[in-house]
Order: sequence, then C-alpha cells, then structure tokens
Amino acid sequence: MNKNGIIEIADGIYQIKYYWLGVANVYMFLIVGEEKAMLIDTGYSITGALQYARKVTSLPIILVNTHGHFDHIGGNGDIGEAYLSEVDWETARQHSDYNYLKNMMAHYMEQSLPVRLLLKIPQLNNDMEKGIHVKKCRYNRLPAENFFELGNRKVLFLETPGHTRGSICLFDEKTKSLFTGDMLCEEGVLLGFDHSTSVSEYKKSVEKIQKFYMENDGELILPSHHKLPVAVSIFERYIDLCNKIIDRKIEGTYIDDGLSQGLKVKDNDLQMIYNKISE
Repeated sequence: MNKNGIIEIADGIYQIKYYWLGVANVYMFLIVGEEKAMLIDTGYSITGALQYARKVTSLPIILVNTHGHFDHIGGNGDIGEAYLSEVDWETARQHSDYNYLKNMMAHYMEQSLPVRLLLKIPQLNNDMEKGIHVKKCRYNRLPAENFFELGNRKVLFLETPGHTRGSICLFDEKTKSLFTGDMLCEEGVLLGFDHSTSVSEYKKSVEKIQKFYMENDGELILPSHHKLPVAVSIFERYIDLCNKIIDRKIEGTYIDDGLSQGLKVKDNDLQMIYNKISE
C-alpha cells in the first residue's frame, strides 16, 4: 500500500508524507499564502516534494530547510535555491556528497540487519541508490527580520540549535502551527552527530521553543518524523529528560546505530543519543 501523498491538515497547511525504503518516514509541509507558498524541506532526492506541492498550488514557492541533513534537503535541486541557516551550510554540503552518503549508508547496513535484508529487494536497493544522489542547490541566508511574508500570511522562524547546530523551527501565525524539524519528534532526538550540540544547549533550545509557542498561543506541533501532531507535553518531557542526563540521574549506553554514535538513554517514552552533556 502506497503511504506517500499530500493532505491538508489545517487551513492552507499541507503535509507531504514519504516513506523511503517503505519504512523511513519523513514529512514535509506546504504553507499557501495569497502571493507565495512555502515548502518546508524536500525530503529525499526521490521524494518529489515539488511535484506534490504543484498538485496544490501554482504560486511561486519559497523553500526553507529546517536543517541540512539529506532526508530534508534531497529534493532541493528541483527548486534550485533554499533558505538554510548558514551554520548548517557545511552539513548540507556533506549531505549532498554522493561518496559521503554512500559510506554512511554502507555503515548503516553494517549496523542494521533489518536494513541489510530490506536492501536485498531489488526495488528498495534501487531506491536507496537514487536516494543518495542529491542534486546541488544554492543556499541563501535566513532573513534578518526573522520571518517570511507569503501574502496576508506570515511565517516566523526561530534558531534552535540541537539536532544540528543550524536547526530552525518555523511558526505559521495564521494557524498557530509550529514546525519543529527533527528537534521535537515523538520517539526521540539524535544529538549524536559531530554537528549536534550538547544536551545542555539542546535543552536551552527546547525551552526557547516552548516559551515562544506558549506566548503565541500555539495550537499545532508538527515534527518531521514519527507521529504528528504531538501533544504540548512534549516540551516538558524533553526538558525533564535533559535534566536527568545533566544531573547524572540517568546514564546512557554507547550505541552506533549506523547513522549517529553516542550514549543512548530512554525515559519519558523518549530516547536520546548524545555525545556531550555540556559544551
């Protein structure tokens, strides 16, 4: 059954769903204003995010990336340019390099028997190969005024280092929807990359997002993976998990899941992989 597609989830807000290799889900979002539309991330290179967006609108499209990982920038080349925090430009360069991604996927296969078995299926192996061919695009700095105007619709953004140092969250003022990228996913967060922050810095970002969401009467929290929307309790659950790690009340066990490496903890129905408690 094909789970991929685009659906409207709020007034002028569309969720694009894509399952790479049949299991690795990633969500992209389209926000439609009166003069422009905004595409938040493009998923993998074979996702076809732009094609999905064009089923909904013919307006000019602004592309904004929540961070520089290949499962969020893969289709950027179909548009040609994107807004991305300058802090993540080097990460995006790495995650657009075929050899870098090929080596990363080879290591992922070494560490994961289920992935090795999946990739014995010719179609999925072909999809994997296509998925690591990322087209290049030009990156623009984020606007100094911290918002995008789509025509009677304003989308704000917050710089929220954590999963990557250049991660951002976006907020649609019209529907009070918060788009969190990989910062607040229901099943956990990865801080195990060399371009991730410490647990302490991640906690500061979660507190910053929570404060902003509450002050602006937020109504929807929309991450890029797993279940959505997530409940507002996600903030306190992550803050509590961070506090337990910082206070040494729980300790992680080293893990290499093939994509990131670090200490893994589970608590509050969340998991976190991290390398540093503080900077």
